[in-house]
Amino acid sequence: MQKAPKVLVVSHNFPPTAGPESSLVKICAEFLHREGMQVRVLTTTPTHAIQAMDKSLLRGLPEQIIVDRVPSPEAVLAEKFPRMGRLAAVGAGRYLLPEIHLPWVLPAFTRALDIVREWKPQVIYSRATKHVSNVVGWRLKRRCGLPWLAHFSDPWISGGLPYGLLPRLIGHFYERRILRDADALVFVTTQAAERVLSHYPEQWCERVQIIPHGYETLGPELDQVRQEPTADRALRVIHAGAFYPGMRSPDTLIEALRRLQQTESLAGRLEITCIGVDTICFQPQIDNAGVGDVLRLRASLPFDECQRRIAASDLTLIIDTPGFGGVFLPTKLIEAFAHNHPVLGLAERNSAVAEVLRGAGLHWADVNDPDMIARRLSALLADWEEGRWGINTAQRQNMDHFQIDRINQPLLKIINSLTDKKFS
Repeated sequence: MQKAPKVLVVSHNFPPTAGPESSLVKICAEFLHREGMQVRVLTTTPTHAIQAMDKSLLRGLPEQIIVDRVPSPEAVLAEKFPRMGRLAAVGAGRYLLPEIHLPWVLPAFTRALDIVREWKPQVIYSRATKHVSNVVGWRLKRRCGLPWLAHFSDPWISGGLPYGLLPRLIGHFYERRILRDADALVFVTTQAAERVLSHYPEQWCERVQIIPHGYETLGPELDQVRQEPTADRALRVIHAGAFYPGMRSPDTLIEALRRLQQTESLAGRLEITCIGVDTICFQPQIDNAGVGDVLRLRASLPFDECQRRIAASDLTLIIDTPGFGGVFLPTKLIEAFAHNHPVLGLAERNSAVAEVLRGAGLHWADVNDPDMIARRLSALLADWEEGRWGINTAQRQNMDHFQIDRINQPLLKIINSLTDKKFS
C-alpha cells in the first residue's frame, strides 16, 4: 500500500510571522494535512528585520506538520547590529536586490537539500509573495529533479511594480527560470497570470492554474461577538489591511466622504475604521477633509483581535491597489467571506477584486471615482437604516465557494498529479 505523499512546502512566510500570506500558507498546509498528505514546511525563524510577529497565528497547527526554521540573513544582520544592520538590509532590499529576503536562498537551499536526503519528499510546493521561496524551489528542481509547483500570491518583476535597474535585472533572471522550469504554476488571478506570462513564451501558459485565495471557517468564539443589525446605531465598517502610500491609500474614500457629507449628515450614522500598517499617516488628510468623526485610523492589531473587530462590524471594506491592471487579490477580501455580513470593494472596473465581488453578487465601486463611492455608501446607509441589511442565500453560496477546502481542490489535483509523476 502506497504511503501518504510527502510535500515539502517552502515559504519565507509562515507563523509566527504576521501578515496575510503567513496565515494563508498555514491554512493551505493544514488543508493538505487534512487531505492525508505528509507536510513539512521550510521557513524562517521567528525574528525579522521588517516584519512583526504574531504568535496567535500558530494556534491549532497540527503537530504532525513538521516545521524547519532557517534564519533569514537580513534578520540576523538586523539582530546583531540593530541600527546599522537594519539600515543595510533595507537599503540592499531597496536598491540592490529585487526583495530584501533574497539572501535567504543560500541557507534555505542548504537546509532543503538535507531535508530531501533525509525525508525524501515527492513534491516541492513553493509559495511567494516572498519570491525567494520560489527561487529556493527552482534551485531544488535544478539540483534534485523533484516535481515542483511554484505559487504566486502576487506577481513579481513582470507585475508592473517599480524596481531599479539592478533589482529588475536580478529579478528577471530568477523570474524567467521559475516560470520556465516549474512543473506547475499557480496564480491567484487571471489578470496576474496574463500580465506576467505575456512577457514569456506562450506555451508556458499551459502549466498555469488559477486558484484564488481561500478562507478558513470561523470558530464559534467569533460568532458570539457578532451583533444583529439595528438602525438604532451607526453602520460599522472595518477596513483591515496595510496601506502603501503612493500605491494603496484611502485618498478617494476620504474625498467621497467629504462630498457625501455635503449632501447628508453622516455623524452618528456611519463609522469607518481602518486598521493596519501605514494608516495613521493619513490623519492630517482626514482632518483637512473634515471627516474625522466618520473615518478613524488605527495601527496594526494582532490577527485574533483584528478578526474580532471584523466579526463585530456590519460591513467589510476592501480598498484595492489601482494602476497595476487589477492583478492583486487582497487576502482580506477572501477572509471577509468567512463573516456573515456584506462586503464593499473599492477597485478598478476590470480588476480581480471587482470580478470576484460581481461574481458573488456583492458591492463594489470604482476606486478612482469618489462620486461613485459616495453613491454606493449612501445606498448602503439607506439599506441599513431601512432594515434591508444582510446577505441572501445566493450570495452566501457564492462566498462559500472560497472556503479553503473547496477552493483548494484544484491544488490537491495538481499535487496528486505531480506525486504520480514522481512515482511513474
